Amino acid sequence: MTEHKVLVVDNSPVILKIVSKALEDAGCSVQTAADGLEALDMLMEFPPDIIFTDLVMPKIDGAKLCHIVRNTPGYEHIFLVVLSGIALEDDMNVLELGADICIAKGPGATMKKHILAALERFESGLRGSTHIEGLQGLYPREVTSELLVNKRHNEVIFERMTEGAFELDGFGRIVRANPVCCRLFDSSEAEILGSRLVDLLPEDHHLDFFTWIDNLASTRTNTPLVFDYSDPVFLGTQQVTFTLVPIYEEEQLSVIGIMKDVTDRKRMDAHKARLEKELQRISKLDAMATMAGGIAHDFNNLLTIINGNVEMAKILSLDEKVNQLLSETGKALQLTTGLIRRFSTFSDNYLPSKSLVCVDELLSGLLENELGDSDVEVQLTSDGKVSYVDLDVDLMIQVFQNIILNAVEAMQGKGQLSVELAEINGREEAENTGQPIADGKFIRIRITDSGCGMDEARLEHIFDAYFSTKQKGIQKGMGLGLTIAHAIVKKHGGLLRIDSRPDSGCTATIYLPVGRGAQRCVGGEAGNERLRVLIMDDDEIMRKIFNGMFEECNCDVTTVDCGEEVVREFDDQLTAGRPYDLVLLDLQVDKGLDGLGAAKAIAGRSPATMLVAMSEDAGHEVMHDPQTFYCTTAVEKPFSIDTVKTLLNDYARANTQ
Repeated sequence: MTEHKVLVVDNSPVILKIVSKALEDAGCSVQTAADGLEALDMLMEFPPDIIFTDLVMPKIDGAKLCHIVRNTPGYEHIFLVVLSGIALEDDMNVLELGADICIAKGPGATMKKHILAALERFESGLRGSTHIEGLQGLYPREVTSELLVNKRHNEVIFERMTEGAFELDGFGRIVRANPVCCRLFDSSEAEILGSRLVDLLPEDHHLDFFTWIDNLASTRTNTPLVFDYSDPVFLGTQQVTFTLVPIYEEEQLSVIGIMKDVTDRKRMDAHKARLEKELQRISKLDAMATMAGGIAHDFNNLLTIINGNVEMAKILSLDEKVNQLLSETGKALQLTTGLIRRFSTFSDNYLPSKSLVCVDELLSGLLENELGDSDVEVQLTSDGKVSYVDLDVDLMIQVFQNIILNAVEAMQGKGQLSVELAEINGREEAENTGQPIADGKFIRIRITDSGCGMDEARLEHIFDAYFSTKQKGIQKGMGLGLTIAHAIVKKHGGLLRIDSRPDSGCTATIYLPVGRGAQRCVGGEAGNERLRVLIMDDDEIMRKIFNGMFEECNCDVTTVDCGEEVVREFDDQLTAGRPYDLVLLDLQVDKGLDGLGAAKAIAGRSPATMLVAMSEDAGHEVMHDPQTFYCTTAVEKPFSIDTVKTLLNDYARANTQ
């Protein structure tokens, strides 16, 4: 008989002796191991042809050993023989282990006969087992069956835990691991079992683990090792908490470990922190907005008086030195007036005067004007889509100019400035960046410079009013540039964010919503879009007044005198593919269908259409709760052209969400 290399694994010295003797008498070279972990250590030094293994063993048991052998490249050829004392009570599970032969432990002579038969089967090349050898003359033991039921119950709990769970021996090697543990370590069970835990941890946690495990061996303390939520372990992109608890059984040390994936919670907390910072910033801006309207009005009145007196004094004064001082005062007044105008953009009453603009063309022209004769190398790239956005040109130029000026100063007048435009999905961008971006389509404008950058401490205050890294004074600005830029972008339903690191430049990213108007004009002429307005009022004079107001605001207007005509006209235009954008409905008419009846008749037929209730009676129930009565909003008659502009802005905002 050819000498075969055989590894016998059993925690019973008696069984090891019986099996080893039978194999050695048959001419085999035999090595023994007391458990599955010891067997794994021997596989490299003593690669066996055959493994005889018990099932119930400490550390790594026989079932796990079979699993590792069958799932590890290079070990597939090993002939597996399960030699079990629970084969009779657990026959179905034993046969599922992937062994080539299963032998029940019994009398020595019977076991020897089946061991020799296993060798013959190995030499014949037969693999796989469908029954258990050596069951004759054996009887099931009730106690063993009960213990197996309890063991399987514990295994099910261990396998189905929602946290990662594992067990280490006294040397820090993994002897048990559940599926969640394997997933968090991104390894299979066959790869993990027998590995040192420290080899799976990031290097910056090695010292903590070695210090702790060495201390356990010398002091036998019960102090756990914890990497908690404030200091999680990074396993790839995952953040994981660890709790390692020592267990002492007689002289043996083992460790139970629990892992919990806190990646999503950390991401949510980071997102929440960003939102809280954004809310704090918005609260500051809102506080400024509350003051802005009144301050701007009061200051302008005072500045008008001061400026008038200065101009009169210059005319009356014959003293050259006095006139020079008055001229300097006049310059300061002009700067102050400009600052007040900029400050007024914070006011809630200040509404952007929007028109449809091609952002590509706007930026291209602006970059040429601002940097055409400079030493800054400019690169403007686009994803190829036509980037039309409803915006206030003057305000957005102010935003772009401020960002470009900051970039040029950061580069000390020489460097590279890249501007990238792309159409993005708001929800996907929010998931990728963690920024509070609404759903819908947005134009993303990313402006990156090659300047000195800034640290995180300065970046935290970048949008704070009067925070500036520049010298304060008339010549160098007042620290309101980015604060105002943030407010302007917010008024456009967008978002402005700044990213930077020291010596790595700075990136300003602006998100502006793409509205229905922008989508209509793709490939067409920008700025020619006129909203279509249908007005129902039984007073002819009011119809003429309203018609004039809306036409003044660049709208195409149709007027009718009763609800029946509203419904007819609305349906005709909807069928023709030319739905109205706004429909204004008088709630109180002398005859025919009133505004409420008309709203009920046409509501929902064109979801984008804005229905507006009108009434002289501010106490009318529809005026207090228009949404309940099929309308989007309500206005009290008579109203001014400012109210018309507000309605048009509300419509624009609603269709850029």
